[in-house]
Amino acid sequence: MDGDLVKIEAFARNKAIHVTETCDEFPVLVRVTGAPCRRAEEMPCVGVDVVLAFNSPPLSFMKVLMMLVDSLSPNDRLSILFWWFSGIVHVLGLTYMSNHGRHVVRLKINELAKSHDHGRSYIGPVLPEAAQILRQRGVEESRRRPAYILHVWNGGMIPAVHNQDISPEFPVHTLGVGRHEPADMKHIADLTSGTYESHGWYDYPEKLLASFYATIAPFAPSSVRITLQAGEGVAISSIASGRYHNIVNSDKQSATVDLYSIYAGEQKTFIITLTVPQGKERLVTIGGMYQTLKTTEELVGFDVVVVRPHRKCMPHEEVIHPKVAAELLWIRFNEGIAKPNQNLSRNDVRLLLDKIKNQDEARAAPQEVVSDFLEEVSEMMDQYGVDMESMLASLNCRQLQRSTNKGTSPWVDAIQILEQDRVDEHTNMVKIQGFTRSKAIMGNETCNEFPVLVRVTAAPWRHAWEMPRDGVDIVAVIDINTNMQAGTLELVKQSMMIVIDKLGPDDRLSIVSLQTHKRHLMELTYMSHDHGLGRDAARFKITQLKASSGNYMGHIASTALEEGAQILRGRGEEESNNRQGCIILLSDGEYPEILQIKINPEIPVHTFGLGVDHNPKVMKYIADMTSGTYSFIDQDINNIKDALGLFITGLTSIAASSIMITLETPKDITISSIESGNYIHHVKPNQMSGKIIIEHIYAGEQKDFIVNLTVGRGAKKLMTIGGEFKAFKWNKSIAEMDMSVTRPWLTRSPEDLTIQPDVAAEVTRIRLQNGVLGMVEAQKMTTQELQKLWTKIKHSDEGRSAPEEILSSLSIEVAEMNRDISGMPYTLSWLSCHKWQRATSKGMPNNSRAFRTIGQYADDDTNLVKVETFTRSKAIPNDDPYNMFPVLVRVMAEPRLKAEEMLHPYVDVVAVLDASAGMQGKKLERMKDAMMVVIGKLRAKDRLSIVSFNTYENRLTRLTYMTEHGRDVARLKISQLVADGQGDVVAALREGTEILRWREAESSHRVGCMVFLSDCKNYEILETEIRPKFPVHTFGLGTDHNPSMMKYIADITSGTYSFVNQDVGMTKDALALFITNLTSVVAMSIKITLRTNEGITMSSIESGGYVNYVENNQLGMIDINNIYAGEWKDFIVYLRVAEGKKELMTIGGQYLSHNTVKHIAYTDVCVQRPHQEGLPEDLGIQPDVAAALVQIKMEKGISTLVENSPSIAGLRQLWEEIVDTEEARGMQAETLSGLSVDVAEMKRDIENPKEYSKSGLPYMLSWLSSRKWQRATIKGTPSSSDAFQTTWQDEDGRATLSQ
Repeated sequence: MDGDLVKIEAFARNKAIHVTETCDEFPVLVRVTGAPCRRAEEMPCVGVDVVLAFNSPPLSFMKVLMMLVDSLSPNDRLSILFWWFSGIVHVLGLTYMSNHGRHVVRLKINELAKSHDHGRSYIGPVLPEAAQILRQRGVEESRRRPAYILHVWNGGMIPAVHNQDISPEFPVHTLGVGRHEPADMKHIADLTSGTYESHGWYDYPEKLLASFYATIAPFAPSSVRITLQAGEGVAISSIASGRYHNIVNSDKQSATVDLYSIYAGEQKTFIITLTVPQGKERLVTIGGMYQTLKTTEELVGFDVVVVRPHRKCMPHEEVIHPKVAAELLWIRFNEGIAKPNQNLSRNDVRLLLDKIKNQDEARAAPQEVVSDFLEEVSEMMDQYGVDMESMLASLNCRQLQRSTNKGTSPWVDAIQILEQDRVDEHTNMVKIQGFTRSKAIMGNETCNEFPVLVRVTAAPWRHAWEMPRDGVDIVAVIDINTNMQAGTLELVKQSMMIVIDKLGPDDRLSIVSLQTHKRHLMELTYMSHDHGLGRDAARFKITQLKASSGNYMGHIASTALEEGAQILRGRGEEESNNRQGCIILLSDGEYPEILQIKINPEIPVHTFGLGVDHNPKVMKYIADMTSGTYSFIDQDINNIKDALGLFITGLTSIAASSIMITLETPKDITISSIESGNYIHHVKPNQMSGKIIIEHIYAGEQKDFIVNLTVGRGAKKLMTIGGEFKAFKWNKSIAEMDMSVTRPWLTRSPEDLTIQPDVAAEVTRIRLQNGVLGMVEAQKMTTQELQKLWTKIKHSDEGRSAPEEILSSLSIEVAEMNRDISGMPYTLSWLSCHKWQRATSKGMPNNSRAFRTIGQYADDDTNLVKVETFTRSKAIPNDDPYNMFPVLVRVMAEPRLKAEEMLHPYVDVVAVLDASAGMQGKKLERMKDAMMVVIGKLRAKDRLSIVSFNTYENRLTRLTYMTEHGRDVARLKISQLVADGQGDVVAALREGTEILRWREAESSHRVGCMVFLSDCKNYEILETEIRPKFPVHTFGLGTDHNPSMMKYIADITSGTYSFVNQDVGMTKDALALFITNLTSVVAMSIKITLRTNEGITMSSIESGGYVNYVENNQLGMIDINNIYAGEWKDFIVYLRVAEGKKELMTIGGQYLSHNTVKHIAYTDVCVQRPHQEGLPEDLGIQPDVAAALVQIKMEKGISTLVENSPSIAGLRQLWEEIVDTEEARGMQAETLSGLSVDVAEMKRDIENPKEYSKSGLPYMLSWLSSRKWQRATIKGTPSSSDAFQTTWQDEDGRATLSQ
């Protein structure tokens, strides 16, 4: 995957040059792009070394310094130089930004702020000193670790830096603060390939380091070199590459452009100017190379060509490519303001702008680019006159194509780093809410125990999965004593395989066995996919487990736990702080001696009691002592797999850690107590502030706490709630919120004084929890006492106000505890669950639903995809072999009612829209209407990108989340579409492919596809290679579209072809049905496995468009990319069946749901083998098999007719042959009738070629597309699209059509 981190593209000025014409200055745009942030973070990122040199007063600069420290990762290093009256102060050498390193830096900065109140003008060699620090790193470190100097300065620089020896060895990013010398600062940046920013005095400290944050953001590629080789007879005249070094060889046949590095998601564009002689089509070959952490990768070369027609060039062939025009626009401007020794006046800039606006490039550039360009320049002039500081910063930005701040306003550059706001998504990973007991308290009353519910919620599971997470370290301590039954040990092994599968490549696992010797079986090992390592090594260790001889005492178990704790303690401070570590203990032993042993509480131990013989008190004791949870599996030991799956799903979806909730009360309010279960809380002695500590929280998890307040008379504001947390490597604050009540003195509304349901529910739960705990500790747990407690709680004010579903759920749990009074494993696990507000397994999965997250509920999705089978007949005479015996394999997804309870995968849609001249009028307006429907139907976490095309392709939006703001942006772009020019279909589809291809890190859990809307009549595309990487679902608009072309695009990309012919107003209904489909996907990457039994071989598989293969005539596989809710797929497997064989084959499989691999239950396929003549109904063909065989025959026949110019006679003959078969007679009448309607539609206007191309042919091709994928397509109108339509689609279609 390292070879996919940089891509290059090229765009010629225009498409064609007349064959006799010579061009002396022909521009070609080269664009280099780094993989976006999410893709780059999959790669190992080396640390960076930063030297900060500054003279700004430390006290004023403190906030910015702290922000810089926080922005660095633990693998980065920082050194600090400060200029003082007496010279350079070495504040800090190169220091890793571990937690300890950050602490040291903060201490140094605080000391500096106290002793140095300001700096002074530049009178010493601070930059050479900074460069020397970086040179001392050594050859290997210098090669592997990028290095930068951050130069922050205020005031003059004496002597002039132009006369100093500044080494270009390391990029110097200069920040001019307040009054400074912009020319000097830019000069330093230019000499070192750095950036120059200017800023006022800390008006926007969070923006001051914006571009430098991007510099140290994750990136993998470095030493990027682009190579250029001119075509025969072509010469490279020059290269406009800004500050990036380029060399054109003396023969002008080859050249290179060197980039020091490219950031994640960044783009660089260069203009190559060529001399092109007559008749030459190949202009230049572009390639290159770059370095990653481990390897040097090659960028595969490609040719840039133009058409050289003998005819006169068509107008659209001479249009300047908008991307080339946009780049030339900025080059012209930069050249105009960068002339040496000129003092620009406002009039000079205006004259330059007028000249540029009248050039061809300005007329060809996209309107929004021209608008941004004019606005940027105008802002500088209007606000500053012609301020050289701002102009120089702008010039530096453009030359490096890298974001900077220019002046006091933190406006955004036209050159942006893609997804630069991505880290800000962490800010919303944890939220707090507050609910007072009632909305009002009478003004003259005081309350001694007024409860306030504080709710802490982590972002839902799907949102959190998209965020990077720290790895987890797990030590599995497995009891393999001699009493463990062979079946139990085997299930433990299978369960550990599930644990291994669920862990990610950045997670680590160690294995310790509970025995007298050789306990430590495997060190902490990354669960990589490397062959023979990682997961493979862990699986091997698990398979080798054998029950040991002897009965173990408690000290053996405690020793094994201590060994596990020692493994985690040995990780070091940095790893311990950044990686969640825990122990899981799986045991069926009793070990009562442990109750007398003090367990080290340093590492959480999550205990799993196996079988009815385990000791629940011991397991709960271990969990309580270590802040772990206790789960158990009693009757059906098979449930151990579900229990461990539930636990690991939670652990590997940690959204945030080190969460601290702060509570502050105003005067006259005090905190009486906090009910936080097992979570640590503190109340200060003055009782006016407190805090609650949560070590970590799973994605989608919710924690409720009750804060009891003493409220004085008349006080309205009760408390301010805030906090902070750590997500990945970022420390984030939680927005504060104030809790208040109204204080009426006379009149009041009864509903304002009633208990709020959420508060009532939590108080009820806590009272039950505390009551049960008290009885367990006092050993007075009886059925009568428990029922008495619950009755009292239910009839309290809070109990009567709690939601009915909460009371019902707690009543069920009380009933389970009553059933469990003697052994108490359920009760103890229930207490563990409620004290931590975290799901535990209590005997069986149905008892484990309390506090589950959405992600953990996903573990119940094991039945979202099912397989059914039908043999051709129920019986085969015993003595008869059968050479081509068809078996129908049906793959079904759960219908809507079940599927809608689950989260569906989110979708990434690229809409490729035809905006050529042929779309003018109603077609364009109807397409706009249809896209408005699409935008409205996509969910907030779905993403949409819009690519329009006419003469050139144009990416209107990147993949954008369909939040309210995202929808508004998309609607605006759609409304601005104008039809003009010719249609370059291939370029537009390639652009769409690139957009989806760069999602690599997310492609496994998001459905990606393109929708292509066009009336295109282009036949040349049939001879053009289109990348089949992502499905393109084509929609032909109007009677004059080319159905063959649209079907061709759909076929080679595994998409579907639909069309709307007579009434293009139906386009929105067609797209509405399609999007309903797409957003109902319940499973992805479905693989159906087929294995024949002895005496049975597999001949072939009929799977339509879905990939299948057969290996050694005994193993088969069918791949289905995704499946919609309520959808099913039918496949025919042909078998050779030997005499007397009943068991034909076994069918299983797997699929991906919520990024978790789920297994499909195995199905055995059998037939009867009667020795005598069987019953007619057992030997007859089964209707479902008959229907599938008829449809396959029909599909093949129609496909042949289409290839050979169909006729009514040919179509009639095909249908008569099908109707006369045994299969047609064996299928249900309504299914055969549906096919008859299809045939009648295909016959329409078949004898009139002109009319047939408008109706019959599109219908045939769309019908074939539908049959190939067994998926609904729109065939003229939505009402003609019933075949393969799901219940979900059907309901949505009726709703849409009725509007």
